[in-house]
Amino acid sequence: MDYSFFNNSVLVLFSSFCKNNTLHHSLIKGKIVVCTTETVLDNRREKSTFVRKGGGVGMILIDPIAKDVGFQFVIPATLIGQNEAEQLQAYITTDKNPVAIIYPTTTVLNSKPAPKMAVFSSMGLNVIPPDIIKPDIAAPGVNILAAWSPVATETTAERSVDYNIISGTSMSCPHISAIAAIVKSRHPSWSPSAIKSAIMTTATVQDNNHSLILRDPFGSQTTPIDYGSGHVNPVAALDPGLVYDFNSLDIIDFLCSNGADPAKLKNLTGEPLTCKNPPTPSYDLNYPSIGIASMNGSVSVNRTVTYYGTGPTTYLAYVENPEGVKKSSPLRDLCSRNHMKK
Repeated sequence: MDYSFFNNSVLVLFSSFCKNNTLHHSLIKGKIVVCTTETVLDNRREKSTFVRKGGGVGMILIDPIAKDVGFQFVIPATLIGQNEAEQLQAYITTDKNPVAIIYPTTTVLNSKPAPKMAVFSSMGLNVIPPDIIKPDIAAPGVNILAAWSPVATETTAERSVDYNIISGTSMSCPHISAIAAIVKSRHPSWSPSAIKSAIMTTATVQDNNHSLILRDPFGSQTTPIDYGSGHVNPVAALDPGLVYDFNSLDIIDFLCSNGADPAKLKNLTGEPLTCKNPPTPSYDLNYPSIGIASMNGSVSVNRTVTYYGTGPTTYLAYVENPEGVKKSSPLRDLCSRNHMKK
């Protein structure tokens, strides 16, 4: 890229980022402008605003990180990756009169592999407390058709719209919230922790290629620190079979194991409480996942499951040992005949 100055002493490098007052009106008026993202935190919509301000009628944004994510622009725009950018650069530099057309958006069905973990996902590790694996669950959060305020005129170039394509964890949250409400309607007596258990234990870690879910943008490998228990399965969550439940007393034990003193417990509960001595380890909270932040020698972890099925069934215990760790379970199989049997 040429770093020479032009006209108002604006570096070509800066103008390629399409920042405010870096695009010369006489050079871009009536044209589709090629812009580049500087960092992952760039405001992509703002770039299209500055292109329109300079007289441009369209934008091609080189964005290898978020090329498959939909954004709201004020002019027709499209995102391309590094390979496409190299082809575009070769075309622009060899053709005296390069032309471009931005076609209307089309819906791509049955995309593979999917789902994938987005770059903006809220990934672990969990700092406080480290014995609880985070995230809990993965849910749809990329290119979600969602309600949109019609007063948001700047983002839509003075066009009032009721729906938009939005991405972010704020799109994943309502998916999980709605699924939790559906599970609650099916099982009105279930506690919030039982509902969480149903959602987590029925999730899947495989994509539609039957391979482990990968991470965007380059398809790198993932771990539970990326996807938690996996991608949510709303239908399976209605009938999880076994449920890991816990109550307020368990939470008190958990808080004690993480340093809560009687004063803090009273602030939280309004009651004078004392912690067990010794405290229950935080990894013994009856959580649907198991995490041990610090392990020297052997550690025993306790879990209690409640059967919510409708007939006799047998569950088989399967243990896959992480590297450097050997695990064992006292149960090879679990037979349940009665509803709500622990």
